[in-house]
Amino acid sequence: MTEPVVTNLLREIAKSSEEITFVLDGTEPDAQCTLGQVIGRTASRFPQRAAIVSTGFAPLTYGDLQRRLDDIRGQLRVGGFDCSARIGVLMPFGPEAVLAIVAVACCSIAVPLDPRLSPVEVDLRFGMLHLNALLVPQGSDTEARQAAERRGIAIIEAVPAYGGQLGLDVPVRAADRAAIDAEPAPHSPAFILQTSGTTAQPKLIPFSHSNMLAASARLQAWFGLTHQDRCLSVSPPFYSHGLKVTVFTPLLTGGSIAVPANNAIVALDEWLDCLSPTWYSAGPALHAAMLDKVSSLADVRVAHTLRFIVSGGAPLLPDVRDGLQRVLGVPVLEHYGSSEAAQIAANLPPPGPNRPGTCGQPPPGTLAIAGEDGRFLTAGERGEIWIRGPTVFSGYLDAPELNQAAFVGGWFRTGDIGSLDEDGFLSLHGRLGELINRGGDKISPADVESALLRHPAVAEAAAFAVRHPRLGEDVAAAIVSHPHTQTTTAEIRQFLQGELASFKIPHRVLILDQLPKGPTGKVQRRRLRDGGLPQMPMPVVSKASLDLEGELLTLWRRLLKSDAVTLDDDFFASGGDSLLAMEMLSELEQLIGQAVPETILFGAETIRQLVQKLDTQIDTQATPYIHFHGDGNRPPLHFFNGDLVSGHSSMRRMVQLLGPDHPIISINPHGLRGESVPPSIEEMAADRLPLILDRQASGPFVLGGFCNGAIVAFEAARLLMAAGHRVDRVVMVDPPTVSARAAAQAILRPMKRLVSPYSLRWTYQLMVRLEQFFYGSTSKRVSQLYTALINPKKLHDAVFNPYDTIPRALWEPYSLAMAQYLPAPLEVPVTFYAADHDGRAWRALSSQLEVIQVPGGHGGCLTIGAERLVDHLRKRIDALACGVPAPTESHTPASFSHGEQIGGPVGLET
Repeated sequence: MTEPVVTNLLREIAKSSEEITFVLDGTEPDAQCTLGQVIGRTASRFPQRAAIVSTGFAPLTYGDLQRRLDDIRGQLRVGGFDCSARIGVLMPFGPEAVLAIVAVACCSIAVPLDPRLSPVEVDLRFGMLHLNALLVPQGSDTEARQAAERRGIAIIEAVPAYGGQLGLDVPVRAADRAAIDAEPAPHSPAFILQTSGTTAQPKLIPFSHSNMLAASARLQAWFGLTHQDRCLSVSPPFYSHGLKVTVFTPLLTGGSIAVPANNAIVALDEWLDCLSPTWYSAGPALHAAMLDKVSSLADVRVAHTLRFIVSGGAPLLPDVRDGLQRVLGVPVLEHYGSSEAAQIAANLPPPGPNRPGTCGQPPPGTLAIAGEDGRFLTAGERGEIWIRGPTVFSGYLDAPELNQAAFVGGWFRTGDIGSLDEDGFLSLHGRLGELINRGGDKISPADVESALLRHPAVAEAAAFAVRHPRLGEDVAAAIVSHPHTQTTTAEIRQFLQGELASFKIPHRVLILDQLPKGPTGKVQRRRLRDGGLPQMPMPVVSKASLDLEGELLTLWRRLLKSDAVTLDDDFFASGGDSLLAMEMLSELEQLIGQAVPETILFGAETIRQLVQKLDTQIDTQATPYIHFHGDGNRPPLHFFNGDLVSGHSSMRRMVQLLGPDHPIISINPHGLRGESVPPSIEEMAADRLPLILDRQASGPFVLGGFCNGAIVAFEAARLLMAAGHRVDRVVMVDPPTVSARAAAQAILRPMKRLVSPYSLRWTYQLMVRLEQFFYGSTSKRVSQLYTALINPKKLHDAVFNPYDTIPRALWEPYSLAMAQYLPAPLEVPVTFYAADHDGRAWRALSSQLEVIQVPGGHGGCLTIGAERLVDHLRKRIDALACGVPAPTESHTPASFSHGEQIGGPVGLET
């Protein structure tokens, strides 16, 4: 059925039903209406119809809702807040927050604020928003409230209704002069949104009553919404999608909202049974969680009332889309929207137009694809998405220069890259700011991600730019594997050889447990770019440890795509160019761990000539430590980085976040530059002790380390204390804790004397894997069990070297030293940052222990998890600098928990 036929059919339905408020052609409704007037119209005609339902309250009818809105409006006017007053709403997710935002938006200007923002972020917004008042829950005493009071912002406490009723009383101190109770102008802002943090400074987006009415009319036309429809509102109402799509659209079309008690836990009995929604709209993360839940249920198709599902905010994986459609038996419809314009294009329920993998069709005349010169492009061509129409906002607040660049001839430039096919279906290809400029080649992250997702082991992928010393930017990527599958970075890059042009293939690939995402579900490429890949100075190696001729021959053959290249062939005569030369020198720097001047290729065009020049440039006496922020005024942190591949490079994000006031001395593990590895942890600590005392002659000391380095730091603290020095704290970042357990020591102690080093290492590593297994999430355990059952060899490989990038010459002595390590208790304060290992076991060795959970897993806790780790660590070091004893704490932040929650408070007892 064609789109005009569908539109005409919906229009006829609208004419025959008094239940539908607006015409169904997506055009602007009555320009003189406001949100409050439209809700009031429904309340006067159908007062007993449910408006907001929740399992914690009796259903709130439209008549009740109107009384609540009138009461709050009257109280605000008595307090002197007129229709132009900006009132921030800072309340946790729930029915009360929804009611508060709706009530304020109907009579003044609502400014929803995410309660999950840090105090610094909230204070930044206070400085930009010029609020007249802040609405907070009764009795709250948060840092955000205190910041508002310091700025002179009036505080309004929302008092909940009692007796199982949904309601709020907002007692406001009477102003000297009550505000005039005028209705807001239709084109004035109903609410002000803030961009969700992809940029350092959020932009302020005023969305008017007429914008919102046009947006709801558009969604009603697309999805055929009637008064019988109920939206499960699980997206946060503090952001554009949750507020516009899942709160106001149901209310403005005469339907109802279902608000669960907790939007972080997919509780099917509540969500689909008790609340009985007919549709819901959310981001990909929640759809994936929903699929996990419903897949295990029998007869789920007959147990729900859904008629369609909407997805937005980020691309939805085909497996999730197809899985939900198969299990629930309803269409899953992807759409495209923005904070500045609400929903712009959508796939429609049958029999409407629907093309999976696209964002659907926009209304005619509202979207164009423009080239860099502003020329509109034809079908299939990629360019910037420009939009116009009644849903587009009027411009950012207090940003004239930004608005001048954002609007061109009545069109709003979204900054998104897209294309339209011959039938008008929109596809997205990333954002202009995310394009990777690799030596002049413009690479779309979406192209790289699409290729990565074609690999059978890849469940999620994100491509992003990293700095490059010669090309300016280079391509990197992060992936999450499907459950029950394993892959390596080498395998991924090999696969991409047949999927992408060589210049698009990421030179570095991270394999993570999860991609960092913002509150709306979008992948935060900035966090990956800034924290995902180490880019500090590289370790320096000796010439003796490398077969430079052989390594370079392999490299040149790969870059030049010819196995015929020899040691005496000229690089440029064999097909090389300036870009390939820069790439070759960059990889050479990674290989030898030193910067190489571009001029080295003058007179050294062959491998043999190049190696001869390099012979005189490699430093064979490199120091095993680097002192960062030497002028800082805080106690120095001696940190054993424990990285057997990158050494000091792994410290990049941590050093950056700590800042110039916090000195940190990175100490490399033994063997990284070809030197011998001491046979025990105790000897490693003793060998590095002079380095510590050379940089700091006397205490108090702060020591730390990652993985094996954390254990070496613990033993170094023992040596310092035995020598009469004071150690204020040992910082341990996710080392294995097997040796801290009495049961494990009882097994390992006799084995040291009775079995071969091979068997001892095997037993220890198996214990480490078991520790990670029992500490991991349920889904991770199932995946590991499945892998072990179907492929024992993979289990063997994972036990003996789970990090396939570590050379065997280093992995074997370190794993043996850790297997032989049986530590004794030490009375020293210990902060244990746990990612994949259960830090609570270290209680047997230190009674002064605190355990802090950090995200990113073992491989990403110093990058993806660095913000959480450093924020806590800085407070501990600052407390020591002030002579204040640091309190101990132990908890798991909600978003980093090992359970099945997506959010919500979780505790971890020690």
